[in-house]
Amino acid sequence: MVLIFPAIGIILSVIDVLLSKPYSANIFLSVILYAIGYTLVAAACFVAFLLLLAFLVNKEKSSGKFDKFYNGFISFTLKIALSACNVKVKVEGEEKIPKERFLLVQNHKAMFDPIVSLAFLGKHEIGFITKPENFKIPVINKFMHKICCIAIDRENPRNAVKSINAAAENIKNNLCSMAIYPEGTRARDKEMLPFHSGSFKIATKSGAPIVVTTVDNTNLVHKNAPFKRTEITLKICEVISSEEVLASSTAELSEKTEKIMRRSLGIN
Repeated sequence: MVLIFPAIGIILSVIDVLLSKPYSANIFLSVILYAIGYTLVAAACFVAFLLLLAFLVNKEKSSGKFDKFYNGFISFTLKIALSACNVKVKVEGEEKIPKERFLLVQNHKAMFDPIVSLAFLGKHEIGFITKPENFKIPVINKFMHKICCIAIDRENPRNAVKSINAAAENIKNNLCSMAIYPEGTRARDKEMLPFHSGSFKIATKSGAPIVVTTVDNTNLVHKNAPFKRTEITLKICEVISSEEVLASSTAELSEKTEKIMRRSLGIN
């Protein structure tokens, strides 16, 4: 995906050289130099467009909708970023994802987890529950606002309940699906952390099915990039139906989801 900029650069450089008369004696060198220049220009234009889109977002004003254009641009941009990091992603079981709105639940090993999911599951229109600190990141926070991401403060139970209710409302109102990391934070060097069953109230309050997913090797990206390839598998393990969700407690859903994830990751 990241090769799109060099490809644009090469095409434009060839056109430029062919249209230039008289032709240079060292035509190949001319093509190479022009290609480098046009590649840099193409990349700079893309970044400028990204910054412009971020500038146009008013975080203080809630649009009340999930912006499909911004969502598509985010997915495209993140695929470029992953390609630049020499990451190859394999998606398994995507056909299991229901057409209705759902709660996506995933293990959490690294900052690349939501990047991979947004890049390769973006067409399913998913907003993420995330820590408040992420909404302080310039530019990124603007795009998060446009795809209905919600901050959750686990240190403040009252605010956490508001966030869970808001996420459930997004699903009930068909605004978007939502995604959570029930471990609450990155497991880092550990295999998995204990689940916070309260997160599953989003499903019980909205009556939405739960899409259980796992990602592996995302914790290796920062060590390998960009010179060593990192192969990541994003697996849709199982879907817990809305009927089962409504008939279960959050503790039961948490326990079942954790077992499914552990089985998928080969963790006892």
